[in-house]
Parts: sequence; C-alpha cells; structure tokens
Amino acid sequence: MTSPRIRAFAGSAAGPVLTAVLSFLAAAQALRLWQWRPGTPLSLSGDAPQVLVQVGAILRSDWYRVNDHVGAPFGLNQAWFSTADVLNFAGIKALGLFTDSAATASAVFFVLGFPAAALAAYWLARQLGATRPAAVVTGVLFSVIPGHQEWFAHLWLAAYWTVPLAVWLVVRVARGEALLPPRSDLRAGGAVARRARWAVARTAAILLVVGLSDVYYVAFTLILLAVVLVFRLGTGSRAVALVPGALAAAVLGLLCGGSLFAATRGRAGDLVTGALPAQRVIGESETYAGKIIELVLPWYEHRAAPLRFLSFAYGVAAPPSVERPALGVVALAGVVAILWVALASLAFGRRSNGLWGLLAVLTLVSLAFYTRAGLGSVVALFFTPQIRTWSRFVVLIALFGLLAVGLWLSRLGRRHGRRTAWVVAAVVLALGVLDQTNPGVAPRYDRLARQQAELTAFTHDLADHVGRSCPVFQLPVLAYPEETPPGSMGDYDLLLPSIASPASLGWSYGAIRGTNRADWQLALPVADHQRLVEDLAAAGFCAVEVDRDGYTGSNDPTAALQERLGAPVATAAREHLVAYDLRPTGAALSASLGEDGLARRRDAVLQPVVVSLAGSLVELTSGRPSQWTGPAAVITASNLGNAPVQVQVSLEVAGNGDAQRTVTITAPGTPTRTVTVTQDQPRTVTVPLTLPRGRTELRLEATGGVTAISGSQGRDQASLKVSDLRVETASGVNAASLQEFAAASPPSLR
Repeated sequence: MTSPRIRAFAGSAAGPVLTAVLSFLAAAQALRLWQWRPGTPLSLSGDAPQVLVQVGAILRSDWYRVNDHVGAPFGLNQAWFSTADVLNFAGIKALGLFTDSAATASAVFFVLGFPAAALAAYWLARQLGATRPAAVVTGVLFSVIPGHQEWFAHLWLAAYWTVPLAVWLVVRVARGEALLPPRSDLRAGGAVARRARWAVARTAAILLVVGLSDVYYVAFTLILLAVVLVFRLGTGSRAVALVPGALAAAVLGLLCGGSLFAATRGRAGDLVTGALPAQRVIGESETYAGKIIELVLPWYEHRAAPLRFLSFAYGVAAPPSVERPALGVVALAGVVAILWVALASLAFGRRSNGLWGLLAVLTLVSLAFYTRAGLGSVVALFFTPQIRTWSRFVVLIALFGLLAVGLWLSRLGRRHGRRTAWVVAAVVLALGVLDQTNPGVAPRYDRLARQQAELTAFTHDLADHVGRSCPVFQLPVLAYPEETPPGSMGDYDLLLPSIASPASLGWSYGAIRGTNRADWQLALPVADHQRLVEDLAAAGFCAVEVDRDGYTGSNDPTAALQERLGAPVATAAREHLVAYDLRPTGAALSASLGEDGLARRRDAVLQPVVVSLAGSLVELTSGRPSQWTGPAAVITASNLGNAPVQVQVSLEVAGNGDAQRTVTITAPGTPTRTVTVTQDQPRTVTVPLTLPRGRTELRLEATGGVTAISGSQGRDQASLKVSDLRVETASGVNAASLQEFAAASPPSLR
C-alpha cells in the first residue's frame, strides 16, 4: 500500500505538474514545436540576430569581455550592454553544458520560460488562497500572455517567470506580513526550526532571483514596493514596521546595481567619440508607453480573422504603441472585475476584501505607469529616462487580472464543488489559450533552416578560401546598434553571417557606435571603391562582404569591387551576400609601401578624425546633408589616434525663420568668431583646430530663440540649419564628418 506521505506528496505535486504540462502543450501548439529541429533558430529577423550573438558570447564565456567574433578588428566591448540579466545569462550557460549551438540554447531557454512562468504564477495563486483548478488556470494563461510566443527577439524579457515571485514580495510587504521568521523559531528546534529555515531560504532565494533578473522587472518591482510602503505609511503604519519592506527593496536594488556595475566596469578602456547607444531621452517614455485601448482590443495577431482585423483597423486609424501589448479576454475580465470592486467600494462605501483592494491598488498603479502621459513620463522627467518601455507593465497587469479570475474561480469551486470547479476551469483555460495564442504566426522552421544552412555554407566557403583566422569587412557600413539600415535590409542583418560562421572568422559589424572601436569606419571613403579596398587591406582585412539588400540600383558596389578584386569567392543567393578576396590587394600594398609604410597606412585608417554635430538626424536634400539645431549646438571632433592632428572643420550655417541671427563660434586654441546669418543668406565658416587624442568640442551659440521647422507642423523647433559639415587633414589621416558619411551612404527604403 502507498504510504500517506507519498499520497500527500503526489497530491501536492499534481497541480504543479499539470500546470507545467499544460503550459508546455499550449506553447508547443502556439510555436508548432514538433516542426523545430536543434540548430534552427526561432527567428532571424528583428532583434533576433543580436540575441543570438549575445547567446553565442555567453556560451563562449566571454560575455563580460570583448567579443572578437564581431566588431573587427577591435571587437565588441560587451560592457556597453548595460543589462542586469545575470540570472538569465546563468541559465544560458547551464544549457551550454549540453550544446554549443546558440540557436539551440536560445530556443530551449525560450521554450522553458513558458512552464517556468506557469509554475511561478501557480505558486503565487496558491499562496494567495486560490484553489488548485483556479491556480492551474492562472499559471497556464499567465505563461502564454498575448505576444509571448513572438518574444524570442526579446529573449530576456520573455523570461518573466520571476514576476510572480516579485509580486509575492510586494503582497507580503503590503499586508505587513513578515518576510523572515522570528529568531526564536530558528532556535526552537524540530519542525518549527525546519519551517523557519525553509522560510528564510525561500525569501533569500526570491530576493536573489528577482534582483538578478531583467532590469525592467526589477525596476517595476521597486516601484510597486515603494508605492505600497508609502500607502502603509499614509494609513497609519509605524515607520519601524516598514523597515523589512524597505530592506527588501534595498537588497533588490543592490543586487541589480551590482550586476549592472559588473557589466559596465569594462567600459573605461574605450575612447568615447560620439553619442552612445541606449542613452534615452525624456520623449521616449511617451513613444514606448502603452495605450489603454490596446488592453481592451484583441491581440493584433489573434487567430480569429475578424478580431485580428479589429486591432488592425484601429492601428490604421491611430498609430499603435511600439510593442502593441494586449491582455486577452480572460485577464481583461479580471482587470475589469478588480476596477469594478474598487469603484463600487468608493461609490457605495462597500468594504472590499483586503486582497481585492490590494489588487485594485497594484492594478491602478501599474496602469498609471503603463499608459502614455502617465507616471512613467514623470519618472523620465524628474528621475531618469533610461526605463522607457513602460508598456511592459502589461505583464504585471495581466498577472493581476488572472489572479482576480483565479480568486473568482476559487469562490465558485467552494460554493459548487470540486467537479464544477474543474469543468469551469477547463472551459476558461481553453478559451484563454485559444484567445492568447496563434499557431498561424509560429516560426517558419523550414525557411529558417534553409536560411541558416545557406549562411553556414557561405561563411564556411569564405573561410575555406581566405583562411579561418580572417577578419571580414562588411558593406554597407552601418552603425550598431539601433540604427535604421539602408536599402531593404532588416535591422541587424549584418550580424547574420557571424551567427553561422566559424568562431575564428571575424566580422566588422557589431562594435558599439560612439566609441573608437566602431567609429573609425565612419571615416572610410565608402564612395571611392579603389581607395576603400586599399584602406581595408591595409587595416588587415582579408575579405570584404557585401549585403546587396543594402543598396539600390547604381549604389550597388559589387560591379566596381569585382573589377578591382576579381570574381567573388563566396555567394549566398537568397541572402544577397557576396564576398571578395582582399589578400592580393594587401600583398600588393605591402610590396609597394613596405612594412613601415603599411603600418602608417593602417594607423591612418584605424585612427581617423571623426566629426559630428549633436542634435537632429542628418537630412539629405539632393545628396546635400544638413541638420537642424540651436540655439546652442556642439560639434564634436574626435581624434582616434595617439598623436595630435591638425584639421580644418568647415560648415555652412543658416538661420531658421525670417529673423536675422548672430552666431558665435568658439573652439579651444582659436579666436572666437561671429557671423550673421538668415534663412536665405547662409555663411560658410572654417575653423582650424589642433586635436589632441580624444574629444574636442566646437560650440555654436545663436541669438533669436527657436522657430518651428518648416514642414514639421510645429512639432520640431530649431534656430539654425548646419549643412555640409566637413573635416580635412593634411597628414594623410582618414577624416570625415557624420554628415559626409550619411551623404555617401546608401539610402533606406523604409
């Protein structure tokens, strides 16, 4: 006979096992996992190539160091990826014990996130008093919130299984419940001490897991903890009673801050040359916040065509938010119930159940941060704009809604019996899974496998021809990350060859823009193909690869390159990739210049002068570059070499609007000069400078305030228009401005 202990364990394990199995099945049908094969990535578009590069670096144990596989010749300094996902990186590293494939490890990590989220939400629901059927519904539906199946490109955010654990902390603090047992229980011995030690271990583990998870979820947790602590203080709790909650918040902040410090301390070795990526501005909190209507509408990829069209029609009529969040009908019903209880208690003086009241507070606060022009904008304005995508609060809002549904199902089950509870739970679960997932948008594994195979064949053919310890230069030149690609390329298509290549083959794309590791490429003569191939060969590149999707018509350089370099040594027809051998050019240069001359040429290429104007993006009118700026503007001249360089910076300055403006130009080591300009009477200014290593700033100050830019409908304002910003040297060092680079680069077709 089975012992009572075994029966009790089997009974307690039945709910979690059922939840994990159902969650996996829901994810499997949404992703059509039976069609997936190891080695095939779940996506190769959007941010997915970047994710695969990150996963590959983690598997090679060089996440916090320089990744030499991309960003050649200096490599990608991964310290500029200021993310705190230590827990997620550890998960990838653990999977690396079984596979060295980034595609396989990332796919397994992504799929495991579904049952992990389900189990965490199941546990939270049970902790809050939900019955087993209700907790199963809560867990499974939380694991497949609308859009989760497409979040592979946001792999770390897709690991939101830590959110229910964070909410458990928030609820305990809000209720004033102890996070740790009394010391007397730890000393008591026996079962009391064992339970106390388990409680300590549980709280410590939850703090550790949440604090080392994605920085967005840590930030959201800290916000909710701060809110509930303020509420408790305002409702009469003594300050001393808030100490445990404040300490929990401090631990989370220290864990997140410590992991951020570990990730960023390697930045000091790089020379900052321009605007760095991921430096958010206040307005982005509006752009990346959510819209309440999107929580009401069906998921924009809903499996039912009429419901999908409803969201599509709204998106045409009014621009949707960037990430297009959705709740699904079940979570939406729960959120409506929460808000109804809150409003009813206010309007009619009805006292709500304590948990329902707490859910109402947490939901309302989350909605206030989630929505445009909400509290997220207040944080951006008065504290920091770095947390910009406030729409990601949808994960917490969905969890609160599903917990409300779980509480309702629990009440129904207690009134009408266990059988009724399971029947109703099954109906709600089926409805929710059908509403929140769509196999029609599952990855096209056959297409992805063909794309991966073609990329692999291309890179191995190239490696076999030019040698496996070879840096490959990639055209078109494109800043990384967060830069709109030219032609018809996808966002990170230049990373695709590196994903499928031998590890010893280096690729030029991928160093962080705004640093010397990347910005030397901005001074390359991309329109002068003969000089370009000589510069690349002098810099040590043994091959040049062209993504022809980055060019249009006459911009395509392949004919000119073939004329100079001969027939391509590797091609990938579907990917529009073609590669040429630079070694003969390098040998010819070495013979003509000698070893010392070749070294000087290499330094001239890799240590150029780069000039940029802070402010608006470069506009091109008939190939003529310009930028709107002022009344104060900063032109940064960066010398990437070790020795001072004599340069001349020239620019054309025009006013904006009808007013006459006086512009004062100041730069170190040169006399201050003043010019008078109007919109129709620009002036050309030339400033000689001696640039030491690093950044030198040239400042412009204009009188007359700002005026609306023509054609912007009053949205954008400026004082000046700066055109044809150029830089010249007499020493042979490569030099260019960001405006010159933009004018010589192929346009985007987006």
